Amino acid sequence: MVANDYQYILENMQKELETQAEKVGELTKERDNAGKKIGALEAQLSETKVVLDELELIGDDATIYKLLGPVLVKQERELALATIKNRKSHMETELKRCSQTVNDVSKKIAKEQDNLRDLHMKSQHVKQALMGAPQQ
Repeated sequence: MVANDYQYILENMQKELETQAEKVGELTKERDNAGKKIGALEAQLSETKVVLDELELIGDDATIYKLLGPVLVKQERELALATIKNRKSHMETELKRCSQTVNDVSKKIAKEQDNLRDLHMKSQHVKQALMGAPQQ
């Protein structure tokens, strides 16, 4: 082999390493975004639970208003309860979905990091082999 062949092999290995590192980076961003969404959903769910608790405490004769844009609109207690329970259920489902996404992506990250480590080790072995090979 000539020096150009060695250089070509090293450049290709470097490109593979960079591509693999980018995969890990993209998956990490995906996991982080899902984590942020989980945080926002947990905050909304907490607020929804407080509203639900308050609605369950008040009597049937209480006046309830719903904020629609800049306007307060009178709403029946049962309709308000049904709406809040539905919202809570939707948020819990979405929270489970996001948590599963984080778990799935975390597994993918671990796999891709293993691949990156393997590629790195192989590239080190190739470099050592090329450094030790007699030059022609």
